[in-house]
Amino acid sequence: MRDSVCEAGFPTVEQLRRGIVLNCIAHAFWLVAHASDTGIQMEWDRDTYFEDTCEGEHWAVTFHEGGAVVVFFSSESTRNPFPEGSPPYDQSWFFRGMPQWLEPVRDLALSEMHDFNFRCRNPTGAVITAAMWADGERFTAVEQWEDVYHHSCWACRTHLLPPEEALRWWLQGIGFPETVMPAAWSLYQRRVTSTSPVVMAEPSEWRALLEIAGGDPNRTAGYAEGMLADVGIVLEP
Repeated sequence: MRDSVCEAGFPTVEQLRRGIVLNCIAHAFWLVAHASDTGIQMEWDRDTYFEDTCEGEHWAVTFHEGGAVVVFFSSESTRNPFPEGSPPYDQSWFFRGMPQWLEPVRDLALSEMHDFNFRCRNPTGAVITAAMWADGERFTAVEQWEDVYHHSCWACRTHLLPPEEALRWWLQGIGFPETVMPAAWSLYQRRVTSTSPVVMAEPSEWRALLEIAGGDPNRTAGYAEGMLADVGIVLEP
């Protein structure tokens, strides 16, 4: 099957950042509708974003002015060093050629990943199966894009789709009708085009969230507030 993301080559930093914003908005709608989590772990820690699909893949990205570093792990990758008899693991290989100024950025991303004892906050011991970095606008890596993608970047495939296609995929995947899309799209468009650190939800956007919460404002705020705040969106009924 044709994979447009794999064929497109290395993404830009802004493309990934915007994809994460859109994902967080879609996830907020899910939380409000179901008053529960999807099982996917999504967390922001300042400029670092971490996501765990809970299906054997997790990844983290740290954004920095002028660049970014992304690290991936997939249990399905042939590079997964956990099975007995795996080839020797060499984390440094993934960062050959990376500019030195990005090393602190890399370490922040790696701090979100598990080491061999399944602990985090150990960047030098973190286990990954792929990585890429950006010294400027577009990502690159020690290897070709197809290899980065194959060994884990597919875990964020939807984040790299054209935004309208990605939002439609997310909303359909979680069973939402097309009528929800205008509010989610409006939140996304206003967030990514604003230079303000915070944008306020408009009444129509609030009403859409309230509708899928069954009219319960406490449920709307309680489940969506934190996720939207992470990307600089504030709810105000």
